[in-house]
Amino acid sequence: MKNTKIALTLLWFAGLTALFSCADLDEIRKPLGTDSVKPGMVSNISVTNFPGGATITYSIPNDEDLEYVLATYTINKDKPSLSEAKASHFNNKITVEGFSDAGDFEVKLYSVDRSSNKSEPVIVKVAPQAPPLRTVHKSLQLGVDFGGLNVVFDNPAEAKLAIVVITKDNNGDFIPVETLYTQSKNGSFAARGFDTLSRDFGVYVRDRWNNYSDTTFKNVKPLFEKELEKSRFREYPLPTDEESGYGWTMPYLWDEKHTEPGFHTIPLSNREMPIHFTFDLGVTAKLSRFKLWQREGDWFYKHGNPRKWTMWGSEKAPNTDGSFTGWTKLMDCESVKPSGSPYGVNTGDDIAYMSAGEEFVFPLSAPRVRYIRMQIFQNWSDTKFVHFTEISFWGDTK
Repeated sequence: MKNTKIALTLLWFAGLTALFSCADLDEIRKPLGTDSVKPGMVSNISVTNFPGGATITYSIPNDEDLEYVLATYTINKDKPSLSEAKASHFNNKITVEGFSDAGDFEVKLYSVDRSSNKSEPVIVKVAPQAPPLRTVHKSLQLGVDFGGLNVVFDNPAEAKLAIVVITKDNNGDFIPVETLYTQSKNGSFAARGFDTLSRDFGVYVRDRWNNYSDTTFKNVKPLFEKELEKSRFREYPLPTDEESGYGWTMPYLWDEKHTEPGFHTIPLSNREMPIHFTFDLGVTAKLSRFKLWQREGDWFYKHGNPRKWTMWGSEKAPNTDGSFTGWTKLMDCESVKPSGSPYGVNTGDDIAYMSAGEEFVFPLSAPRVRYIRMQIFQNWSDTKFVHFTEISFWGDTK
């Protein structure tokens, strides 16, 4: 009986403790109170400007119910809509960015408390440097390319930008025909699919705040380009070339089918990467680009699909000893998964990108060639073989 009473007493005491604990927790979580008193203003302001923005450092007011600091500002003097940035009361700095140009801009800083009261504003002058889209726009180099316009750019800040190519449609209106979304430090791309007649192209840069650069125009006469006839392609085996296996022979690479089978080399434990193989295009051409289709389905970005390789070319019949004597390096290639997802995880964008064929552009300086040698350095599983299902080439055979 005595033990039962002790147990009941302990249970009652535990319940009472829990009740008070919950009550205390609720008190902690409750606002300190609702009021209409404005908090104090931030002070001791200092500004550090950078391309397209600024970081403002300050001292927060001594208000125990302070919630955050709010910055309001206009990023484009021609468009008076306000942008906002917030910083927790645990922080003493706030970053404002997205300004469309270099120059002087006004930022208003407010202290905001838990009752949503705002302090009087502190007006801060910032002077961001030229934003990345202006720098990239100034770097643009426009030139002729196969079937269209070539665009070269520098993006030293590695900003997330869209570079847009426009040209006239059948109604004479300028419309976007190619958009490159990039965060690369530099690069080049082309807008293709146009006749060899002279045509006006325009290029502008857009950032994620919907700021636009001016448009640079260029009149070019696109170089002639056509897809090479695959009926002319032939395997060209050389002594040091990798052999096919599993019935997946090289001619499947130009059978106009993106499904299995394709070309598949034999995994050999005594063979180190890189491995290579050779084929004849059947015609000499100034190559503009090629597309490669990986083994489909669950194999995308996996297993033996090529990831890093080099394209070599030769106009004359290759040396029969299988060496690289007489070959010219055309370009290095790397297969890229658009989403950047881990191995074995493919998004819808990844699948759509590879299903359309991954395109690689030959440099304009590449010589005319007839024979192609692919030197594979790495597949997607870091093993010692390669497989893929189709390859197509474009260029000028005249």
